[in-house]
Amino acid sequence: MKTVSVLIAAFRARAWLGDCLDAVFAQALPPGWRLQVLLGVDGCDDTLDYVRTAPYPALQVVHLPRNRGTYVTFNTLMPYAEGDLIARFDADDVMLADYLAEHIEVLEGGVDLSMSWSVYTDETLRPTAIVPALPDYRPQNGQRRKGTDGQFVARRQIWDSLGAFRAWPCGGDTEFVIRAQAAGFRMTVLEKFLYLRRTHGASLTTHAATNYESDMRMRLQALTIQYRDDYAAGIRPVAVEAEVEPTALLLRCADLGLRVAS
Repeated sequence: MKTVSVLIAAFRARAWLGDCLDAVFAQALPPGWRLQVLLGVDGCDDTLDYVRTAPYPALQVVHLPRNRGTYVTFNTLMPYAEGDLIARFDADDVMLADYLAEHIEVLEGGVDLSMSWSVYTDETLRPTAIVPALPDYRPQNGQRRKGTDGQFVARRQIWDSLGAFRAWPCGGDTEFVIRAQAAGFRMTVLEKFLYLRRTHGASLTTHAATNYESDMRMRLQALTIQYRDDYAAGIRPVAVEAEVEPTALLLRCADLGLRVAS
């Protein structure tokens, strides 16, 4: 039996986490595959309180007592991941029915990392052409016909080779994908709309500190370009030592007050 591990980082995500987890646990996997779902609660007691009352007995929760950011949270989850394939997913987005099955099929065909098309929605998951992070972009019915670095499924070998995300406030997924390409891994974009991308003011791409016009993101984008050239020239290693939260704890169902289904 092979495993696909879905890793989700959650910070102040109580309002949408139910939609995300409902869709993940509803995924129909191909024969011979099992699902592991790891949720990293990034220093947010409100989100942890929601998980305590949520009906997900198979969910594994890793609690970071202090807020460390998206990429340190994902790095902290990785040691708990059992998967042959690792899916990086956001707590405010929603997988459509065949998201994992479609990615598994293409990865079993020889690809190392896959992305897909997506649909922008408003906070209620209705498709929208209004994308606050990209004010000049108006996708018809919210349909984005491009892959997005922030949501992908990858073979475990990529993580073993690259080591971790860089512990950046934003943009760490794009830098990770660039390193994967530099290391020679094969990538593809599934030309299917496989997940809903919820737009809201607290996301990394719209928040004042990390949006596309922020000083932080522009500085990290310039650094990403520099690193990309360094990787291509072979003067910077693609492997990164993982920065994790050392005080993080894997919580059992008993710790969360959940009842395990009999």
